[in-house]
Amino acid sequence: MEPVGRKGSRMAAKDQLEVQVMAAQEMELAGKDPVSHEHEERKPVTETKEGDVTDEHGERGSFAETDEHTGVDTKELEDIAADTKEHLAAKRKRIEKIAKACSEIKNRIKNVLRTTQLKRQKRDYRISLKLPNVLEEVITDEQKDEEGDGEKEEQIKIFQEQQKRWQQDGKGTERD
Repeated sequence: MEPVGRKGSRMAAKDQLEVQVMAAQEMELAGKDPVSHEHEERKPVTETKEGDVTDEHGERGSFAETDEHTGVDTKELEDIAADTKEHLAAKRKRIEKIAKACSEIKNRIKNVLRTTQLKRQKRDYRISLKLPNVLEEVITDEQKDEEGDGEKEEQIKIFQEQQKRWQQDGKGTERD
């Protein structure tokens, strides 16, 4: 943020610039060459042919109501131009710094995304290599379970037959 004192000087410089433009327009209308008129003796902006621009109350009157102004202090305009150039150069530097920081952040994000994608691809590849083996194991386990179920059924049938024999044998021994 600019110091408070500079704002007032810039406003005054803006007013002086308006006066210079109006004076150049009036000279063109009068048929004089405004460029050759600049080399004449220069007076402060507040002075006119009639005197000071300020009225009786000490307030500055509008420039449109006053007579033609005879000159503008170019030193102040050069100072304003220099200040403006410095201000623009500082803004340009800030913008360049911001752009550089943004590009660095963008590159970091790209790197992080790239590494996470590579990790994901490696993980998926390892899983895809293990998957056929796991599926084969599951299939063989199911087949064994099915075979085991068949064996269990056979064992149950054998056991039931043995029980019937024992029961028959037990009944036969009781009769004797």
